[in-house]
Amino acid sequence: MLRNHPVRLTSYIGAAIPLLVARWPGVDWYTLAGLVVAIVGAGEAAQRLEDAKTSAAQQAPSPWDEAADRQRRLAAKEAVAPTSST
Repeated sequence: MLRNHPVRLTSYIGAAIPLLVARWPGVDWYTLAGLVVAIVGAGEAAQRLEDAKTSAAQQAPSPWDEAADRQRRLAAKEAVAPTSST
């Protein structure tokens, strides 16, 4: 699940921080700051993971490219082939 939805999980954790502060108002600020920095770091890692997946998808050949190439070759064969009139 972490690999498929890292941004969603990071946002859930980020949304839970105000709830934790409201529930326990005496939380040490240093601990809270460390938690916020960890969430920002996790968000950055999630963004890089998503960017890597997007880049890999952009580099992958499209099945439509192969179909278009086949269509061009077929059209070239039809243009060269003589037509018979009977």
